[in-house]
Amino acid sequence: MNKRLFASLIALPLIATTWASVFLSGAATAPAAPQLPAGLAAPAKLPAIQDASLLEAWVRLHDRQDAIRLWDGSSLTGRRLADYLLDHGIPVAWDTGNVCGGGSCSIKHCNAGTCGYSAGQPIFVRIGERGDMPALMATLAHEIFHRMQPFGPVLDTRFEEYWAFRVEYGITPERWLTFGAYDPLEPEHLNLWLRDNGFEPYFQLPEYPASIEPLVNRVDAAHHGSFEGLPAAATGQGAAE
Repeated sequence: MNKRLFASLIALPLIATTWASVFLSGAATAPAAPQLPAGLAAPAKLPAIQDASLLEAWVRLHDRQDAIRLWDGSSLTGRRLADYLLDHGIPVAWDTGNVCGGGSCSIKHCNAGTCGYSAGQPIFVRIGERGDMPALMATLAHEIFHRMQPFGPVLDTRFEEYWAFRVEYGITPERWLTFGAYDPLEPEHLNLWLRDNGFEPYFQLPEYPASIEPLVNRVDAAHHGSFEGLPAAATGQGAAE
């Protein structure tokens, strides 16, 4: 289930203008806020998400306060992710125009090596996740993590994708994802993780952002072996001769 292949890397021209005017006594009125399920307590301030399912996913993400430990010892919570989206006014919409090529994404624009997201640029959510609340929460976590640009205004990397999936797994432990004994700071481990989760298209990305390079453990294969620390089955070395 590969939900987000590369759409975040492609700066597609996007012009989407929606006009929705409702006149009452000669004055336009804002659309009514979507209804949340009974019993779901919402924060006092909500993002301007007009779809009820997407708004519910944001509220449920906001409720998640368990810490997700990151590469540098810091932590992230669902609430912090949800608050980032709210504070930065990031729209969320279904990808009805197939902007993401069958996945979920935000469009990142790059110029002379500096990359970022335009103001008002939405997170587009895969239509196939409609009705799957755990998947919607995971997708929001994944895409908001990218929008935070944790490694600076740079191109996406394999390492960033690893952590985006790790963050979403901290919100919704999806069976199709596996992390095992892989150490993402070892390139061989990182690449095996991509292969074993079916993410081969991400091999088109650079391995690491510049800010992480000093932490990367580039093992001397002549002395330690490229796959040290991984079970033989993960490397294809465990088969009988």
